[in-house]
Amino acid sequence: MKIVFVYGKQPSSTLTMLATGSTCYHVGFTNGFHFWDMNLIRRRRLWEGLYPESNVILKDAPVEITAEYLDWKLDTDDSRYGLLDYLLFALRPLYHLFGQSTRNMGGKICSELVADDLKANGWLVEFEEVPAPADIELLVLGVKDAIKTWGKR
Repeated sequence: MKIVFVYGKQPSSTLTMLATGSTCYHVGFTNGFHFWDMNLIRRRRLWEGLYPESNVILKDAPVEITAEYLDWKLDTDDSRYGLLDYLLFALRPLYHLFGQSTRNMGGKICSELVADDLKANGWLVEFEEVPAPADIELLVLGVKDAIKTWGKR
């Protein structure tokens, strides 16, 4: 399974860059045939042609995740993400300015679900706050490779 980092959609990439430093606005998983992600609710779509190749980076997941697991999560997970969650995430720089962690209204963003799925499958990384796509990007791509993408897509 590959982790998919998505860049280049406006205004999402620019807004995410202002909040996190990276233009990576979306993250999910692909096996080359399906794409599992979170957009208000968990979903699965056909991968082929979904995003321009120039707007994605694919990287092997740091732990084994199966299509069966991700399909099971589609059937059992009731996570939702709403407008208030997005607004609070957009205030991330303000929270950090005052030494506070980013919070949300109970929903989960794409990177939060990816982190949960990785952890459920053996990843030992813990986040102190709601992880942004950039947080996953830094850990999975590595600092050097992630920084190369920041502000360039």
